Amino acid sequence: MANFATVESLKKPTELTRQTISTERIAIMKITKLALLILTIAVALFVLIPSLSWAADDGATLYKAKCAACHGADAMGKPAAKIPALVGDEIKKASDDQIAKDITEKPKHAGIAKNLTPDQVKMLVAYIKSLQK
Repeated sequence: MANFATVESLKKPTELTRQTISTERIAIMKITKLALLILTIAVALFVLIPSLSWAADDGATLYKAKCAACHGADAMGKPAAKIPALVGDEIKKASDDQIAKDITEKPKHAGIAKNLTPDQVKMLVAYIKSLQK
């Protein structure tokens, strides 16, 4: 009878151990699924929505994202393509309102200007003014 009790006592902890392991595995799988869901959402937001207003928090960042492709990283423009420089006497003499009007109303800027808030236009104007030497 002692042997039987010993065998029975060995089975019970094993069953409890299996249940514990099973519960732990389920918990780990749930956490993994949650982590993958969060990662997927983050990647989707990063890829699908690159031009969020909070992503560009200053004039330099806005310029690089919206203007540098045409006007150049150095703002010297592309004379061969008739894209004007944003540094020079003409821009130095222009008022902030005139530069803002050029950004928002020129037909060539229509695709970019429609996505800019008034505050972002002001940031761009301030950045362009800061480029003047």
